[in-house]
Amino acid sequence: MKNAVIMSRVSSEEQAKGYSLDVQLDQLTNHCKKNNIYVVKHFKEDHSAKDFNRPEFQKFLVYAKNNKQNIDLLLVTSWDRFSRNITDSLVMLRKLEKLGIQVQAIEQPIDMSIPENKAMLALFLAIPEIDNDRRSIKIKGGMRGALKAGRWCRSAPIGYRNTRDHENKPIIVPNEKAEYIQFIYREMAKNTNQTTIREKLKIKGINIPKNTICNILKNSVYMGKIKVPELGNEKELLIEGKHKGIISEKLFYKVQRVLDMNKRQRNITHYKTQREELPLRGLLYCSKCNCKMTGSPSKSSTGGKYYHYYHCNHCHNERHPADKVNTTLDEILNDFKFTKPTKTLYNEFVKSILNAVEKDDKKDLNKSKSELKKIKERISKLQDLLVDGKIEYENYENTMIRYSEIKQKLELKIGESDIKDVEFKNWLKMGFNELTIIKKLYDKSTVGQKQEIISSIFPDKLRI
Repeated sequence: MKNAVIMSRVSSEEQAKGYSLDVQLDQLTNHCKKNNIYVVKHFKEDHSAKDFNRPEFQKFLVYAKNNKQNIDLLLVTSWDRFSRNITDSLVMLRKLEKLGIQVQAIEQPIDMSIPENKAMLALFLAIPEIDNDRRSIKIKGGMRGALKAGRWCRSAPIGYRNTRDHENKPIIVPNEKAEYIQFIYREMAKNTNQTTIREKLKIKGINIPKNTICNILKNSVYMGKIKVPELGNEKELLIEGKHKGIISEKLFYKVQRVLDMNKRQRNITHYKTQREELPLRGLLYCSKCNCKMTGSPSKSSTGGKYYHYYHCNHCHNERHPADKVNTTLDEILNDFKFTKPTKTLYNEFVKSILNAVEKDDKKDLNKSKSELKKIKERISKLQDLLVDGKIEYENYENTMIRYSEIKQKLELKIGESDIKDVEFKNWLKMGFNELTIIKKLYDKSTVGQKQEIISSIFPDKLRI
């Protein structure tokens, strides 16, 4: 008499379709009775068979190792109950074989002693995996189709909840956390540090991980748009969603500009240790080799005091006392005087530039809005043609993708233009006011801020 462990398995999806663990248990038990096989243990699983990292199967492996002398067979009803992954299956079969355990499917029995039968085994194992892959493709295709239709078909992001509309189709609607999403965007638009935003949310009783805030700030779903990711020859699309946006497009694009600006700022090389005595470190260029100069303290010969120097580490031919260089810069900044006539002239000069820029920008903006209106009309007509059966779906989809790409680019351009116009004027006004007190501003600034001020005044290479 052989000893066997019997295993029945269904996934959650299969349970919903009426598959039963009890039916499998009856089949396995009856088979063992007819074939004089003693059942030493029964394992019941309710996990997908995409791999063997299943709780019950792992328990079986532990049991098998501890009782390998008492187990001859592992019986399942069919090979898809064992696994739906051919590669993992073959590895696991070899592993169990070393423990002296042979796996058999009672509905698809295979004589393992005949080498040619291994081809049949491979077929039995491959069919479930192919079925899984085909199902996965259908699901992904369905989800992509839903995204193209403007429907969020996944678990609702923070600030929304999943529900269904009057057509019983999936849709997301704002929930009680929507106000916190609006708060995050408003704060980020002011360039508030994300850590500070998290702390403010904690005070309100909301704890959101840092990475989650970052994802929230980049998710177009919050402005009522659905992003369809790039796939094969299809480019990424931004589709008008069926759901209501929590924030405005204007606020979303303003935050994207802030994030982009912060990203560029992070990419600027900064010294790990900033010294008050060396504000020009990394900004000065060597007059001998044209490379960036650094700076460091040097101990006096008596050993009682440190002196700071700017020096070149490339050619080692240039070295200057930092206090003298810094004093020279202070004198230059003190020479920046803005008299009343200078202010008037400056304002008139800037106004003339702005008028010319605004005229061109307005013309370009009106052109973009006109093109956007036309493309929306074309999309509407294209949808009517599909409904009326006057165009094949494949032609409709290809044309819709092309129109959607154009629409997305125009909307981005218009959104950024509106924000840029207001922000540019504000920055210009603030910048001019700071120019009039540039030396005071410089003296009160941190080392990093001083370097930004110097870089803005001297955009070209600064040499001594």
